[in-house]
Amino acid sequence: MASTYSSRLKLELQGTGENAGTWGDKTNNNLDVLDAFAAGYLSKSVAGSSDVTLTTANASATAESSNKVIELTGTLTGNITVFIPAKENNYVFFNNTAGSHTVTIAATGHTANGVAITQGGHSHVYCDGASDFNVVNVFGSMGSISASIATFTGDVTFSGNTTTSGNAAISGNVSIADSKFLNIGAGPDLQIYHNATDSFIENNTGELFVQGDNITVRSDTGTETFLTMDVNDGVDIFHNNVKKFETTSAGATVTGALTVSSTIAGTNIGNITARNLFTTTSTATPDNSAGADGDFYLIHDA
Repeated sequence: MASTYSSRLKLELQGTGENAGTWGDKTNNNLDVLDAFAAGYLSKSVAGSSDVTLTTANASATAESSNKVIELTGTLTGNITVFIPAKENNYVFFNNTAGSHTVTIAATGHTANGVAITQGGHSHVYCDGASDFNVVNVFGSMGSISASIATFTGDVTFSGNTTTSGNAAISGNVSIADSKFLNIGAGPDLQIYHNATDSFIENNTGELFVQGDNITVRSDTGTETFLTMDVNDGVDIFHNNVKKFETTSAGATVTGALTVSSTIAGTNIGNITARNLFTTTSTATPDNSAGADGDFYLIHDA
């Protein structure tokens, strides 16, 4: 009876009465395959833009797909897919490539069901061996993680709610999907979110304080200033990047025309210093003026 081979690791399953005098060699070879899959390491160049298929062979400890940990190296010039055997199995990939392109791990013949792995990070991937041969990132699809100390290298994706009771140090970017909230406080006391159209900062408890000795509000490009606030100095308001209003120790200064649509009233208004001030409800040119060149007019139309 001829030998057959296991579906997952391609171990040689010797038939009864076969391989007389070589059973020791066959068994040792199987152990080498197991050893490679348990602790084997392969450095594989995937430079360029072509897809790569890991080699596989029956009862072979030297086949590329027999290794547990596979480091992918080289400079990518395009997005690529690395194919693993289409069977139940799992691997640890180290994406040590260069170039701003994507590496996807997929089962042979099932590109659409693969998973992208993070450049510069380690990913533990698993092929489910089902009819569609899905490949998933094991740690990227875990239902929950509870740990006193955890360190993640590379991209980490959380699809549910994330709660931290201790400190979190993040050296990369934090991305939050549209209409998902960054909640701060015991409840949704402070929420920051984007709804795919607009961005919101919502304070639902107490007062919202924006504190700083020097605060500037600018356009999204940073090229136009709207508002500046400086400690022990003043508040300046700009129009089209030109200062039009500023507070001073004596009061406030307006640069340009001041239009008042209602009544200025009060019992202790103080002094009003004006130049080129003209108030009227008549279209007629006033006859009398005070100051040089008619700087100041007082008009009563009736």
